[in-house]
Amino acid sequence: MAAAKITVLIVEDDPIIAADLRYHMQDFGYSPFPPVNNAADALLLLNNATPDLVLIDVSLEGEQDGIELAGLINQQYDLPIIFLTAHHDRKTIDRIKATRPSAYLVKPLQVHNLQTSIELALYNHSHGRLATESDEATSDDFVSGVHFFMKVKNQLRKVHLDEIHALEAYDNYSFVHTGDQKHIIGSTLKELEQKLANHQFVRIHRSFMVNLKAVEGIEDDVVFVKGLKIPIGKTYKEEFMKRIQLL
Repeated sequence: MAAAKITVLIVEDDPIIAADLRYHMQDFGYSPFPPVNNAADALLLLNNATPDLVLIDVSLEGEQDGIELAGLINQQYDLPIIFLTAHHDRKTIDRIKATRPSAYLVKPLQVHNLQTSIELALYNHSHGRLATESDEATSDDFVSGVHFFMKVKNQLRKVHLDEIHALEAYDNYSFVHTGDQKHIIGSTLKELEQKLANHQFVRIHRSFMVNLKAVEGIEDDVVFVKGLKIPIGKTYKEEFMKRIQLL
C-alpha cells in the first residue's frame, strides 16, 4: 500500500499566490486541498476534513483576517499553522505570536524556506514543542497520532502505523517494511522503540521490531509477519509472548 500523502489546507486571498502554493505543495509530494480565500470557507472545510497542516495568509477576504482564523482553529483543532504575510510590523508580529504558530514566512516566499518550514512544523508539532526549540530537529522520521512521517525519495510522506509490518535495524538507520516495500529512515531501532512505546509495536530481536497486528504466526523462535520470517531473540521472547496474549 502506498504511503498516504501529507494534506495541506491553503488559505490565501491572492489567486495567483494560492495557485503557486498549491503547485509547490504538489511538487513537495503533498496533497493540497483546493485553496480558500476567507476564514468562513476554511472553517467549513475543517468541519468536513482534517489536514495535517494549515498555511494561512494574514490578510484575507471577509470579516476575519488570518490571525483571527488561526485563533479559531486553535480553539477547535490541534493543527500546526504557518503564517504567510507581507506585513512584518511589530503589531502584526505580536498578534501572530499570540496564536503560537509553528512559523511565519514573509512574502515573497522562498521555496526552500517554505519546504523546510513545513517539515519542521510537522516535526515539532508531533513532538509537542515549538519550532524555536528545535535545534535538534534533524531526524527524517517521527510519529504523530497514528501516522509515521518519514522521508521517501527526498519527500516527506505519511504512513499509517497499521501499514508498517516490521522495523529492522541497519547500523545508525532503520528499514521500514510496509508490505512488499522497504524504506530506509534516519533513526536507530532504539530511537524508534522509544517513539513507538505506546503503540502496537514490540521489540522481538536486537535487530527487529514487529507490528503485533501484522503477526500471522509463531513457530518455535520465529515470527511470521506479512511475508517476513523474523527470529525471536531469547531476551525478548517473554515480553513478546505477554503482548501477544493480550491481543
